[in-house]
This record gives sequence, C-alpha cells and structure tokens, in this order.
Amino acid sequence: MLILSLFSFAQKQTAESEKKTRVPSENIETFKRTFLIRPRFVYPLIWIDISSRLSGKGEKFIYKPTMPGVVGLSLKIKKVYVSAAVQLPPNKMLEKKYGKTKFRDINLNVQGRRLAWTMFYRDYKGFYLDNYNKYYPNWNEDSLGYPQLAGLRIIEGGLSLGFTFNNNFSLNSAFAQGERQKKSAGSLLMAISEKYQRINADTGFIPPTQGEHYPNLDKLEHGNFFTTIISIGYGYQVVVRKFHTTTVLMIGTGPQIQSYTLTDKRKFAFNVPTYANIKSQIGYNGDHFFTNLIYQTEFSTIPIKESKIRLFHHWLELGIGMRL
Repeated sequence: MLILSLFSFAQKQTAESEKKTRVPSENIETFKRTFLIRPRFVYPLIWIDISSRLSGKGEKFIYKPTMPGVVGLSLKIKKVYVSAAVQLPPNKMLEKKYGKTKFRDINLNVQGRRLAWTMFYRDYKGFYLDNYNKYYPNWNEDSLGYPQLAGLRIIEGGLSLGFTFNNNFSLNSAFAQGERQKKSAGSLLMAISEKYQRINADTGFIPPTQGEHYPNLDKLEHGNFFTTIISIGYGYQVVVRKFHTTTVLMIGTGPQIQSYTLTDKRKFAFNVPTYANIKSQIGYNGDHFFTNLIYQTEFSTIPIKESKIRLFHHWLELGIGMRL
C-alpha cells in the first residue's frame, strides 16, 4: 500500500509540474529522430558474498558465475527504451575450470524528463566457490577446476519509479543518449522500487566446517524475498561540447518480507536490508552517432537470521549507436 500511495502522489506531482513547465528546458536538446539503435558489449562481474552477522563466528565465502561477456541490443522508440542481452559462450577451458552459468537479462525503461519507469528481470544459474582454499585444502584445481554448484540459482525482478528534480539535468542524455545536455548540471534524485529476489540453493551451499555457524543457510532449499526500497542520491553531468561524463550515486533501504524453506521446515521473517548503486559514464553524443562507456556497481543485501547475503552486480559496458 505504501508503494502504491507514493506512486499515486508522484504521478500527481509530476502532472502538476509538467503543466507549469510546458516549455522545454533550454539546457536539454530533444532529437527529432524518435528511433535509436545501440548495440552494446557488457563485461559483468557478479558475486554472492555470504558472511556471519554474529561477531567472530563463521567465515566469509563467495560464489561467482562464469560470465565471459555479454552482447546485447538497445532500442528506443520515443520515450520507451528496451534492452536485452545474451551471454557469449565460454570456451572449453573456462567452462572446465569454473563451470557453466545460464544467464538472462531483460530491461524495459520509459524515460521522461522528470519521471522514469523501469522493469527488469535477471536470472543466473550455476556458480563456483571462489575462495575455496580454506574449506578444501586438498582440492586439486588443475584436474577438478573450482568447486561448482550447478543448481545454485539467483532470480531478480522488479519495478522502479525514479524522479529527477532538476529540469536542466537529463539521465536520458547521460546513459541512454536519447537527448543531449548542452551545459553541465546536476540534480537530486529519488527512486521507489519493488524488488523480488529468489534463491534456489544447492547441496553443498555451505562449505565444510561452516554448517554450525549458518544453521539456516545450511538447510536452505529456496527462499523468496520481497523488498520495498526507497533510495535517494545525486547525479551530475559535465558537458564539454558534445562530450560528457556523468556520475550518479543512490543509497537506500526499506522493509523486506522473507519466506524461505529449509529441509525440515518453512520460515517467515521481516528484515531491513541496505541498497546502493553507483553509476558513471563517459561518452560522445553527436547529432547522428553516439557512444559511451558505462561502469555500474549495484549492491543489495538479504539478511537471514545469523547470516548476511550480499549480492554485487558490476557492469562495464561499451555501447555505440545511431539515431534513425
């Protein structure tokens, strides 16, 4: 109910603001061409970091997927921006050492000057234990590769509503490059998100010697986590002619409803996780041709009783596009 009330209030405020500011900002140039195409290459770095919330108990362990690279395509028609990506196939040596990860990433964005809607879906299946040495001291990496959990799966999906409070600052021009910002400017930013996360665990999710420190995760079969996140931050774009660089920082938190199943019981809980997002880019935004290099780090947590699961998403993305 809270998120719906905030969405309704935001829409009313945005509508009233647009009535008062029908004249477009002199600092933002809108292109007449409404169709944009942008092939992109993404190098993702993703991991699951599990640590104990109890001081002095439980070692940290990290799971990573095998992600050699991702190629995708972004399309923009008027204000609607859709992007999808597919994973490049790993070579045989990489797959033998780290295992195989199945991956999906779909994003739909409706970007206005002051208001933006985003829907996303991410799905990763198949991880390997990165820091295995302390748990498997006699493990033969040369012949066995890293310890792998083919059944470990992370699913994330959600809806986000974002606000920009300065009409002279455009996130659209910075990252999607659907507009062009003429002069340097910044803005206070706010986002309200509904996020769903699911974890399907696997036998051996908790490394040897750690089971007693993580009794809930040691017996975890799967869990569903619903989070409402309210985040605030700031973004600033530096413009030099048609070249530009932008940095955005968002920090937030909110209530999380947890439902997870152990081998012998089902549990319900409530917690308050943390969230952070840092996004930066540098690029060129010409009349027809544009390109930019984007780096993004997203961090979210799932606290379960004695443990803390931290999900890190890192992207390094190169995109080159044309307006048609």
